Amino acid sequence: MSDVLKVALLAMNAPGYQSLALGYLRAYAQADDRLKGRVGFQTLDLTTDIDPWWAAYRVLELQPDVLGVSVTCWSARAVYDLCRVVKSAQPHVRIVLGGPEVGPIAPHVLESHPEIDDVVRGEGEVTFAEYLRAVATNRDVWRVEGVTARRTDGAIISAPDRALIADLDSIPSPYLTGVMTPVDGAGYIESYRGCPHRCGYCFEGKGYGRIRSFSEARIEAEIRALVETHDVTSFSFIDPVFNLTDERLAFLSATLAPYAQRGIRLHTVEVDIERIDDAGAALLAEAGVASVETGPQSVGVAALAECHRRFDAERFSAGVAALRRHGISVECDLIVGLPGDTVEDFFDGMRFCFALDPGKVQTSTLHVLPGTDLWQRAEELGLVFDAEPPHEIIATATIGYADLRRAEVRATWLQRQYESRI
Repeated sequence: MSDVLKVALLAMNAPGYQSLALGYLRAYAQADDRLKGRVGFQTLDLTTDIDPWWAAYRVLELQPDVLGVSVTCWSARAVYDLCRVVKSAQPHVRIVLGGPEVGPIAPHVLESHPEIDDVVRGEGEVTFAEYLRAVATNRDVWRVEGVTARRTDGAIISAPDRALIADLDSIPSPYLTGVMTPVDGAGYIESYRGCPHRCGYCFEGKGYGRIRSFSEARIEAEIRALVETHDVTSFSFIDPVFNLTDERLAFLSATLAPYAQRGIRLHTVEVDIERIDDAGAALLAEAGVASVETGPQSVGVAALAECHRRFDAERFSAGVAALRRHGISVECDLIVGLPGDTVEDFFDGMRFCFALDPGKVQTSTLHVLPGTDLWQRAEELGLVFDAEPPHEIIATATIGYADLRRAEVRATWLQRQYESRI
């Protein structure tokens, strides 16, 4: 290993996307005075449609000492293939993974994948920086809070969890520091971390006991820099609920409105539609929102109860109507395969959504994600799912395998019929 620890950061994203997570990790580590002069970084933002062997070639070209990879359920299979090739070609490369696919099941990941050395659990910025300090100084990484590691004797050890970052502004902005440059005129904004909801199928907010926000000054600075310096034409807010509070929606609308007047738009944002009235819809329109994404995910009473999700049909309908009056298209999402739902419950949901004429109705199949309530209660709920990522549902206690597949096909046909209406 050279005097400078060479670190390659990799994400395999959906085509057209970048990894904001890698930007945060690199920006935080590069700002750490204890790492300056000791660590050098290079980032590879690749896509899931790239052959893992070719991705491994791109990694090995960089000759890293450490390879850090952000992993989701969608990228995991390709990531594991890539890591196996990299480790076989260059056994000295230390491979550390992080992200929602691996953090909640870190010991299992290391047991199942001998090519992986370490896993960073949970919020990664502080943990990864400390992890790199340990590697650079030859200290035991398994003593670093938030890390699960394979010791030299083969034992898998998990250090205690790390506390959440209290001040999110202490994480340098990937854009303001120049770590990230927008691609294709699109910039990413995260205004807070956590989620006010605890839906059983979703990992968002798990392990986060409260919502923590970036300051308004930080958010304004990032938006201004993205427009004035990088000429972005659209923003993607990765917040799980854009209209988190009325006050926050008013702030975001006022901040974004001048840019919306210049033609800069927001990609589809996720909203709590049952809290939207005409005033809220007007604020979204002023912010440059052309479309929103929302539930209901299910209208089945049993499924809603099992997934700890509320649903008020009257308020939901009123929210859709308000948005449509302000020229905003609504994408209603439904999930097939939720525990407690029958096939008829699922199609009741489609009928409900079509009757609202929201603009788009989107269906997806349940994925039982690590760390979620459904993952932990799968046996109790009668959920049978693929143990390999992306963990798609195979059967439930109320819907068999064949009926699930038939429901998927029928739902796709109904969606196309709705989209092709004149």
